[in-house]
Amino acid sequence: MSLVTEHQHAEQLHRLARPQHGRDIRRLTQQDSVRRGCAVARVEGELDAALYDDFYDLLCRCMHTDRSIVVLDLRAAGFMSIRSAALLVSAKADAAARGLDLRLVCGRKEVERVLEVTGVRPLFRHYPTMRAALGG
Repeated sequence: MSLVTEHQHAEQLHRLARPQHGRDIRRLTQQDSVRRGCAVARVEGELDAALYDDFYDLLCRCMHTDRSIVVLDLRAAGFMSIRSAALLVSAKADAAARGLDLRLVCGRKEVERVLEVTGVRPLFRHYPTMRAALGG
């Protein structure tokens, strides 16, 4: 089974989608990529105040994995609030305390800019692609 197929299958099983006030549906998903030994969490849409609690819950679930690597896929996130970026600081510390390697894959300049401005970006190694993040 390819990684893309695994990802699509996991998306169908673990979707947390709900439309809010006529806005686009936002999804947060979590999956295990067994073949590569990583847990992958994917975020789509806007990481704003309306989605903050769901983002927090997703990060908490990521901390309770039997995998040693957790990849947070933010490529489909079009916006990240400063508060959501700050949440990544505590998630990174929590992951390290649990012996987990929390990795980010962004891809969008809007999200990268928030990570830079808030000082979060230097906490995470840069992975330009999912393949790079999953491969080490």
